[in-house]
Amino acid sequence: MVTKTHTIPQSEGKFDLWVRNFVRAISSHPENYRIDQAEIDELTDQFNKWDADLNSAIAARDQARAAVENKDESRKTLESHVRGITRVIQADKNVTDASRREAGITVHKNTRTPVGVPKTFPLGQVLATDRLEQTISFTDSATPTRRARPKGCNGCEIYLAVGDAPPTDPKDYRFVALATRSSHTVSFSSEDGGKTANYLLRWVNTKGETGPWSQTVSATVPTV
Repeated sequence: MVTKTHTIPQSEGKFDLWVRNFVRAISSHPENYRIDQAEIDELTDQFNKWDADLNSAIAARDQARAAVENKDESRKTLESHVRGITRVIQADKNVTDASRREAGITVHKNTRTPVGVPKTFPLGQVLATDRLEQTISFTDSATPTRRARPKGCNGCEIYLAVGDAPPTDPKDYRFVALATRSSHTVSFSSEDGGKTANYLLRWVNTKGETGPWSQTVSATVPTV
């Protein structure tokens, strides 16, 4: 039968508590453990070295933590001062952009990037939501899995024509709304119930310029 020996604690804190008790017990009553004085003297020397090194490590750790905290606080104070000076420089029209670049300060553009005419078209989908109502949702043909509008677009123009066959000429559709979100709800009169609602969509940019028409999207107007 193999006798299991005592396991020395692995964590530093528990080991320190355990070894202090160990050394105290052995040193106080060496006769109980049949340990000679030379062994006890060596054990005591090693423990004293451990105790000194542990205290040095704790002091160094606390000093390092304090140094990091001081560094972080100094940066916070410095950043606040730098931001204040930067705001003054940015507001001064007599400071040149070259000087700003030399100091590493962001140079703001004075001209806006031109907004282009939309080149893509909306992909529409009609959802029946309630009696005499339809909600049409749409995405961009270039990014069909995303809800975002094309860059520079203000919204989606929605046009509607109620009838069995969708008109081929966009002029035969009436304007319903400029939808600035990814969907729009359209309400119908009772006489349109059961008829087919045909939609044409197109993007419009912030300058009012429109892109190409979408394909016709059709769905029956719900009556119940």
